[in-house]
Amino acid sequence: MRVVLLGGAGALAGGSGRWGGPSLVQSAVPRLVLVPVAFRLALFLQAVWSGGPLSAPVLCGAIALYLVPNLLEVAWVFRRATGIRPVLAADTAYTLVTSFAAAVFAAQSPELLTLAWPNILGTVMVWTLLRGAPAGAVAIAGALLLRYGMAAVSGTAAPATWILLALVAAAVTALAIVLLVAGSMRFALGLGEQRGRAAERERHRRDVHDTVLQVMESLALPAPGDALDPRGSLDQVRRTARAHALRLRLSLDGDAPAEPGGLEHRLGALAVEMTADGLRVDLVVLAKPADVPEAVVNALHDATREALRNTLKHARTAKAVVCLEEREGVVTVSVRDHGTGFDLGARRAGFGIENSIHARMAEIDGEARIDSAPGHGTRVVLTAPLKLGFPVG
Repeated sequence: MRVVLLGGAGALAGGSGRWGGPSLVQSAVPRLVLVPVAFRLALFLQAVWSGGPLSAPVLCGAIALYLVPNLLEVAWVFRRATGIRPVLAADTAYTLVTSFAAAVFAAQSPELLTLAWPNILGTVMVWTLLRGAPAGAVAIAGALLLRYGMAAVSGTAAPATWILLALVAAAVTALAIVLLVAGSMRFALGLGEQRGRAAERERHRRDVHDTVLQVMESLALPAPGDALDPRGSLDQVRRTARAHALRLRLSLDGDAPAEPGGLEHRLGALAVEMTADGLRVDLVVLAKPADVPEAVVNALHDATREALRNTLKHARTAKAVVCLEEREGVVTVSVRDHGTGFDLGARRAGFGIENSIHARMAEIDGEARIDSAPGHGTRVVLTAPLKLGFPVG
């Protein structure tokens, strides 16, 4: 944490290595100024409360000089994606102006000097938060000079015993906040990296299951033409193996071309692919969806392929029907076969159902429903929204 103590929260946003560069951190760090602003407002209200009733001119002046500018600073930081330097410059200028204004009018309203003190403490905290301990020490020295300058202008005596302790306490509090933020960010980044690696491993397992494993299992299944034309069947196996080996190689190299066409085209190509493997698939389009996001297209296509592969391997039927429709912003793909079916309660869900269907649909905020019974076939219903509520990738 040494870099945080020396560089403050600015080291998190503008540093190098682990903390450098993320736009989320860069936009969040200037908003740490809200901590000293809240501190100022709390002290301002406490000073007004403990100082007794203020006259109307003094109260209006205090609100104009202290309350309104701090609230405007909060709004400015929230509404504008500003950097650290503008925040420091604006906050320091505000404190200087209000402090000397309070010193000038202290003869008529001595309470203004007391109300100006929270602004000075807040600026020390801002410099320490955003620039670290060295900048905080410089800010403390500047605050001492400002406070004694205010005393000289107003003709009052500046307290010499507790002023330094109060400034040091403000700086220490700011450093504690920075260390807390840095520790939280370190924990969040570590947790995010851990979950990202787990998600990547799961994605790789799913891709291997849906491509290599499924193709190898389909090649092992007997085909009607094996006995009639063994040479042709062998050539078909070789062509399929070469095509999927090329696809896998491109995927590993990161150069896999995007699949052309929309959802209807992708499902039609899938029907042709499954027919070549021995499962006749009829595609029925009840209501053609328009402008389906690519993430939704990929998820529905891959989950449908997994459902059809399961039909090919387990249903003991040579025909399946795929229906596509869109209604009220929800696209639905259903896969129906009249094969052997199975007991949903007695059969343990395998990797394909849980990861290649349910998990894949959950990634796009969709869902999958599987209805099956022994002797009554299987129906898989996939639903997904046309508008994603979050980025997928």
